[in-house]
This record gives sequence, structure tokens and C-alpha cells, in this order.
Amino acid sequence: MSENLRGAFLPTNTFMSLSPAKQERIVSSILEEFACYGYSVASTNRICSRAGISKGSMFQYFENKEDIFIYVVKRSLKEIIAIYREKNLSIKDSMDLKEVFVRSCFLMLEFYEKYPFHYRLYLRINYEVDFPDFKKIRRYLNKYVSAVTHRFIEVGIKKGVLKKDIDADLALFMVNNMLFRLVEVFFIPGVDPVLNLENHSGGDRKVVLEKVYQLIIGGMGS
Repeated sequence: MSENLRGAFLPTNTFMSLSPAKQERIVSSILEEFACYGYSVASTNRICSRAGISKGSMFQYFENKEDIFIYVVKRSLKEIIAIYREKNLSIKDSMDLKEVFVRSCFLMLEFYEKYPFHYRLYLRINYEVDFPDFKKIRRYLNKYVSAVTHRFIEVGIKKGVLKKDIDADLALFMVNNMLFRLVEVFFIPGVDPVLNLENHSGGDRKVVLEKVYQLIIGGMGS
């Protein structure tokens, strides 16, 4: 597998000749299966049963289980990027950095609420080590899912809120990981029993995000 996951990991021409509705039904079944069970436990029998196709048909569409998995990862990420780019138009240059940060985070939270299987697949990719070439897949994902943080750092430097000589890669790493964990706390019950943020929504989330922003900008030093 190449670093950017291009190459042979595509459905066959037989799959591409199916009606869009049937393709979507199959892809939805694949996404749900890997999101709920992970790579090793995922069952092509369950995928086929849910999609209403035979196992023989499935392997006319994809060569093997690995191809099925790589395809749904690429497709899910493409969907995330397309929707985020569309919604990202609501973030204006006139906004201050805090507004950019809070709005960007809300876009991310709204997406995962609307598309929970995309988020569950993303979680599995970040935490499980039993799927093919997991390091390459993570690098591939991280290259694109950092869009929120990249925007935050670029705007922060441009507006003079962040230091011009800031180590952008290190800042990206720290803020990315903090946001990744924060999203978990919002969505996964009991993942952090101290903050108890899974019941927060709307205005409560905004307050939390503004506090996070102040901590990032103000730092923890005296």
C-alpha cells in the first residue's frame, strides 16, 4: 500500500456499474460493520446480509476484506472533507480567533452527531492496531482531519494572537490531540467522569470551548 492509500484499493468496474442507490446501500452496510466491530471482527456475511446481496456478489465488487476496508475509509474521509469545506464557508475572515476556534469546533461536533458511524470508524482507526497498515492509514487520515487546527493556527498567526515564531507542527500536535480527546468526552458516556460533558449541548458546549480557547491562548503558567 502506498503512503497516500492510492492504487489497487478500489471497487471493481462491476461495482461501479451498479445503480447509485445500490452502491450507497452496500457502502452504508460496510461503514456500519467496520464502525461497530472493527477490522478483525467485522464480518462480510453481516455486510452482505444487511445490504441484501450474496457473498459471491460482494467479491465481484471487491477483491478481499482489506480492499473493502480501505475503500470505506477513503470514501468516509472524502465525505467528511466535502461537508466540512462547504460548512467552513460560514467562517469569515472578520471573525476574531476565538470565534474561528469555537465555530470550527462546532462544525466538527455537528458532523459527528449527524454521521455517528463516520465518527466511530475514526475512533477505531485511532485506537485499534489490528487492521492492515494502520500506521499508513493514520498518517493518511491525520493529513486531512487536521483542517480545523491548521485554520486556527494560520489565522492566529495572521491576526497576531499567536506568536509568529511558534512551532506550528508542535502546536498542531498539541491542539489536535486536545480536540480529539474533547470530542470523545462530549460523545462517549463515562470516558471522563470528572468533566461529565456528554450531557452538554448548545450553549453549554460553547462555554466549554471558550474556556478551552482561553487555556490555549493564556497558557497554564503564572
